[in-house]
Order: sequence, then structure tokens, then C-alpha cells
Amino acid sequence: MNTGFSLRIFITLIALFFISPLQAAWYQVEVIVFENLESVSDGELWYENPGLPDRSNSIALITELADSEEDVIDAPLVEGGNQTIQQNKAELIPYLQIAEEKLRLDGIHRVLKLSREYRPHMHVSWQQPGLSSASARAVHIQKFEEPELITPEQNLGQTEINSAVLSDELDNEYQVKDLIFDGTIRLRSSRFLHVDVDIAYFPEFLSEQNETINEDNSLFVQQQADYVRLQESRKIKLNEIHYFDHPVFGVIIRASRLNLN
Repeated sequence: MNTGFSLRIFITLIALFFISPLQAAWYQVEVIVFENLESVSDGELWYENPGLPDRSNSIALITELADSEEDVIDAPLVEGGNQTIQQNKAELIPYLQIAEEKLRLDGIHRVLKLSREYRPHMHVSWQQPGLSSASARAVHIQKFEEPELITPEQNLGQTEINSAVLSDELDNEYQVKDLIFDGTIRLRSSRFLHVDVDIAYFPEFLSEQNETINEDNSLFVQQQADYVRLQESRKIKLNEIHYFDHPVFGVIIRASRLNLN
């Protein structure tokens, strides 16, 4: 066997094994998180907190680029007539949030917004390379209630209520007033694409107590859970709409190849 030929094959396999993020396929991930308004009246109750998502290895989306020379990578210059064009680093920044005009699930978001059964809370998209489970980062997403103008007296009372509702299990990062949901979404690639969804949802009706009358006519009050949790991993296909379901809320995800041209 030709020794030089075998060496070239070996070097090629090593290069493919240690492929860099810039050489990996890039994807646009689009997510809609919405509430199921009919869940309030379906009679289902939750009495135990299911545990909070692990955000230790998560990353927040990059919402804007710094205005500096570092925004341009050291890429080969491409001659175009009398102009020299250099590739913008924005095309290759992982977990950069994609502009609203490039969202592809606007129709679904509009239907949810007009529906009496659902209420969308977030519609967001980002770009990222398709990395393995060992390298892919989970994206941290969260949403808060819009602040309302209230008097100082009302604010004091509301603070006391929120402090009472949140359980001792919640750490300081979750001790936030009017939190709607908080969690992570991770896209990872191997032979197939997979997505991991892990979101804690804090609906208002869970703060209510469930009162029942015992056989001896005594009042029994049971505190409901402070939040519910949707935790699921699934293999997905490109350009297909995937729905992750929970009785209280839902998540819609679509992944597509990112066009860098």
C-alpha cells in the first residue's frame, strides 16, 4: 500500500473528527412559547414542584454586536469589480439573535395571538452551528410580566404576596416578581438533529389554594405547586414544525439551514 496515500487518508479523517464550529453546518432555530388559556378550567391540579431547569451551562442570546473592528473576521478578501468585500463576522457568531423580519413562523404567531384559547409570550430566533452533545450550549430564555403602574402601598402588598407564593426551593435567581417562564432550549447534532426543551412555567392560577371540606366538616387547605415544568428531548427534522405540549403551556420549534450567502 502506498504509505503517502494512507497518511493522507489518516490526516483527512482526523480533520473531519475535529471539525471546528466554523466548518459545521449552521442552523436558524425559531421558537414560540405560548400559554394554554383553557388549562385554568380543565380541573387539573399540581401539588409538587417538579424541580427547576439546570441553567449552569446555558448561554444568553446575543442581541446586538459591538461597533468595533472586532466585528469583522480575518477572512479572505473577495474581489467584486472595483470593490473589495470582506465577510461580516455577524454571519458566524453562534447564538446571535436573528432580526424580526427574518422570522418564519409569523403566521403561527399571529393565529395564536388572535386565538381565545392561547396566548403567545415569546417569539424568538437565533443562529448556531450544529455541534455535538458535548459542545452544544443550551440557550437560556425567560419572560416577565409587563410592569404595571401601582401605588407604593399596593406595591408593598404585592411584594409580600409574591414572597409567600414562591417556595423555599427557588434559588435567588428565581426570586423575581412576575416571572412567567424560565428555562433552556438546546439544539445538538449527531447523525440526526435533536432538541432538548426544559422550561419552568409560573402561571398565576397555581398560586391559588385548593380548599375542600373534610368529612368532619373541617376546612382542608392544600397549597398548589408554584410552577410546572416541560422537559423533553426529541429528534427533529429540518424545516418541520415541532410542537412540545404541556397542559398549561406549549413550545413550537422550527430548525432550518442558515443561508450565509
